[in-house]
Amino acid sequence: MHFRILTVLLLILAMDAMAENNASSTTYGKELQIVGKLDIGPCMDAAVCGNRAYFIGQEKLYLADISEPAHPRITGTLAGLGNTRQIVVARDVAYVSSRADGLFVISVKDSTAPKLLCHYDSIEWATGLAISGDILFIACRNFGVELVDISNPQKPRHLSTVRTGEAQSVVARNEWLYSGVWGTSEIVVTDIHNPRRPHITSRVPLDGYGDGVDVRGNFLYAATGHHSRAPHKTDNDPGFGCGHGLEIFDISDPAKPVFVSRVKFPKLYQLGNDMWGVTISGKYAFVADTYNGIFVVDVSDPRKPFFVAHRQLPLFNSGKLPRIRPNGEIEPLKQQPSGSSQNLPGFVGGLALAQNYIYAAGGWTDLHIIAAPDLACPPTVEINTPPLIPPLQAEKEQGYRRYRPDGQVYAVGSLGDSGVAACGISGIHVIQIWPKIKPLATYSTDDFATDICVLNNMVFVAEGTAGLSIWETSPAGELKITGRYHVKGQRVRHVVVPPPGKYALVQVGEGTLHIVDISNPTLPKFVLKDSHLGLLYGNQIMNGSIDNRYAAVFWHASGLYWYDLYGGSTPVYTGQIHENRFNPQNGVTVFKNQVLTTRRSGYVVFDRQEKRSLDELPLYRIKNHPLAGKTTIFQNRLYTANRDGGNVNVVDISNPSSPQLLESFVTEGNPGRIIANQKGFIVPDGYNGLLVYDRTR
Repeated sequence: MHFRILTVLLLILAMDAMAENNASSTTYGKELQIVGKLDIGPCMDAAVCGNRAYFIGQEKLYLADISEPAHPRITGTLAGLGNTRQIVVARDVAYVSSRADGLFVISVKDSTAPKLLCHYDSIEWATGLAISGDILFIACRNFGVELVDISNPQKPRHLSTVRTGEAQSVVARNEWLYSGVWGTSEIVVTDIHNPRRPHITSRVPLDGYGDGVDVRGNFLYAATGHHSRAPHKTDNDPGFGCGHGLEIFDISDPAKPVFVSRVKFPKLYQLGNDMWGVTISGKYAFVADTYNGIFVVDVSDPRKPFFVAHRQLPLFNSGKLPRIRPNGEIEPLKQQPSGSSQNLPGFVGGLALAQNYIYAAGGWTDLHIIAAPDLACPPTVEINTPPLIPPLQAEKEQGYRRYRPDGQVYAVGSLGDSGVAACGISGIHVIQIWPKIKPLATYSTDDFATDICVLNNMVFVAEGTAGLSIWETSPAGELKITGRYHVKGQRVRHVVVPPPGKYALVQVGEGTLHIVDISNPTLPKFVLKDSHLGLLYGNQIMNGSIDNRYAAVFWHASGLYWYDLYGGSTPVYTGQIHENRFNPQNGVTVFKNQVLTTRRSGYVVFDRQEKRSLDELPLYRIKNHPLAGKTTIFQNRLYTANRDGGNVNVVDISNPSSPQLLESFVTEGNPGRIIANQKGFIVPDGYNGLLVYDRTR
């Protein structure tokens, strides 16, 4: 009897399990079949134009003939494109965003021989892309969206920036721009009738982190992910991992989208890759949702969307998972410890549509060909009125003097009454600052000049793939190169040389520190490499050193790490860490042989030996005025410059516990670390140029 009861119970459980499996397979529609792959390895995005397809991944662009959509045939490739992320193609030109490596512009007129036209220096990490007329829109993560004139693809020109927040992807139509914004979970709507003066008209909440957007007819479609707006701090909270889905808005009034409906995808929260995209074709929405795979949603009635099909990508090396290094690279696979998540599907980076087929870019795997008969077809082109670029009007300089090169000014170092500036694609510029601005000399660089440090008569320049260049100045202010530190296959992005100047602290790639012996500037030598959880978004090396001996660097996700430069024969990591999460906007500098760092809209001051969490230290603020940004201190004045928000502050810290605001303003550009002296202060302000503020107080 007991055996029969047990058998019945097991049968009931099995039937329940089968019903649950059947329900899960039908909830999201039929399962589409993968019918092939391209064997190109990890692929991040795809685009289709006519009988051609374009795929990106592992620093390469692939061109393919898709006359037979089920069998794409590679016709040409181009390498050296950095950390590729998204691709758009217009008028036989491909635009490839490559995160911290900027934007690559490629002629694809000859499908067998793609040709690099230029490498554009985007204001920040180039992520999402859209084109309307002669304007390219680049979602630059924390800095918002950059508008770029591409009427001459060989020489793109910066037009303006919209400070949307952490933009991931964008779409532009009829003089309106819609941005999917990540952590704040919103669509940001921007009026771009005058692309030199775009302005935000509304912010529309999403029930999930924002990313992919598309527009069709009078409707806007937004792909979302991660967490919903319900509480989601822990995995037991109702909103944790529940932000995945597709949301539809009525844009009959383009300035003010109105929520219409949404569908939700399976609950999921997996770190390492967080991108979600949507493409509308006919009556279907094709949504790429990383590990959840691809969903096809019928949106013929936008008020009542429903699932018709889905497909996850194959398991990535079943039983094994890759670890994502702090710099975004994938670590070689090792067997994971028991109990870890197994059988994770490969993630979808992006997708493109051909007739009856979906090309799914597998970020860990390959370009997968998914059969979608009677569903997939290339989207038709809708009528679009692009914005026109008005002539550049002379701007009145208010309260400052300006020097504006072609490239963006990242950083400046002092040479007495002159300055030497890192000007991106324009190289190195030497400029007379006082009594009036006068260009003195220009030196070309092999890659973008993104940082500069001056100590005594030496100039150190971060030159991307060309490494760290070391220059000597003459009494007349001329520069002569003396040496170079090169890191094969990596970009050098930032440099700090604390006195007395034997060692340079160098940011390599997106998350690695190198300490380099420059005592012989003609033969710089590597002495230490370190990386930790998080990224070095920029200027996260402490400005100066403690006791002329201890240097520090913060990784945004893990904390401030200390290095002893002169305690032994070579520099070492001391083992000390202030284990706090830092906002990449913030800065750290030396103040009276202590450390001052901006955080939580104010600043804290602490000793290197401090054992308490920074959250336990006194936080000094200015009432009703937040402080953030990279820090400089000169004669008891604290200067902060926030590159993503444009905010500049000058604060009297004679009494550090009672800061007094002296000046505050917002620039048109992206202000970097300020240089100050008795005569005034200098702001490197990106494409807005070099701003000189003469001392008036």
